[in-house]
Amino acid sequence: MKLNNLQILRGISALLVCCFHFSHYLNFENFPLGDMLFRRGSIGVSVFFVISGFIMAYTTRKKDFSINTSKEITLFYKRRLIRIVPLYFLLSFSWMVMGQSLMTYFHGDGLQRLIHSILFLPQKDIFPVLYLGWSLNYEMFFYLIFGISLLFYSKRYIFIISFFILTYLTGIYFPPQSAYFQMVTSPLNLFFVVGIVFALILDKIVIHKKWAALISFIGILTFILFLLDIITTTNALLNLLVVSLFVFSFLLFDYTFKFKGNRLLIFLGDISYSLYLSHPFVEIFFRKFKVTGYLNIPYFIFKIIVVIALAAFLYHFVEKKITAFLKVKLKA
Repeated sequence: MKLNNLQILRGISALLVCCFHFSHYLNFENFPLGDMLFRRGSIGVSVFFVISGFIMAYTTRKKDFSINTSKEITLFYKRRLIRIVPLYFLLSFSWMVMGQSLMTYFHGDGLQRLIHSILFLPQKDIFPVLYLGWSLNYEMFFYLIFGISLLFYSKRYIFIISFFILTYLTGIYFPPQSAYFQMVTSPLNLFFVVGIVFALILDKIVIHKKWAALISFIGILTFILFLLDIITTTNALLNLLVVSLFVFSFLLFDYTFKFKGNRLLIFLGDISYSLYLSHPFVEIFFRKFKVTGYLNIPYFIFKIIVVIALAAFLYHFVEKKITAFLKVKLKA
């Protein structure tokens, strides 16, 4: 089944993060429009995590990993690395070059930061070379544990869900000191778990259109109110509930309503990874140009258009080509 609406949600999430980072351009004197609209736009990353958990369970749910287990797990890791690593490494290196401090990454703290970035390991109070990589640290950690869970065959979902719940509870009762264990015990890992649970639920049950409509209405409305800071909460589990309902609403568009989705929005989902990683480059470039007052509104829109255009270019001429090449070379 094509999950067009889930793909659309990928694009929406990437744009939310992008708008969050650009929002200060819309903050006018006595009228902080940017904060009003996108103060919580970073929540798009959490949406990505739920989608990622869902996709991992959805794409592996019917596979029998008891046959050629090591080969299948190796194949799983190959495919995830091919999907994530090449573009991230390429743009991280480009970010290093743009910073005009390339040599600082080959000794001392700079080298340590580079090594941690390459290995997807967090550092306390220090972002990766390309700062958006902090979310990929979580993504790669999730893939690591998901790959291990495949050793448990039909019990893999019990293992992975139990693992993340136990690590989360451990973090509550034994607050971690190191950056790595802060990541391991973070409530952000629960978003992946929810995605897995959604895949298991929707594989087994059919939700009637009447209930699906109600759930979707509540899920989308609640998310909008949360995004606009009308619903205010800092509770991690309430954030999890809001984001989860929002993602589930789009899943119902695919599973229950069978909406085909708009082609342009689906394309936005296709380029979402390139968009997510490349939008800081557009921000850096446009800092050279000063625009004041309400001219910042069309300026903001223009930058979003440039971000989408750059992401489309990277997707077609870099991301897809590198991925296709590596799939052949690595037999993935």
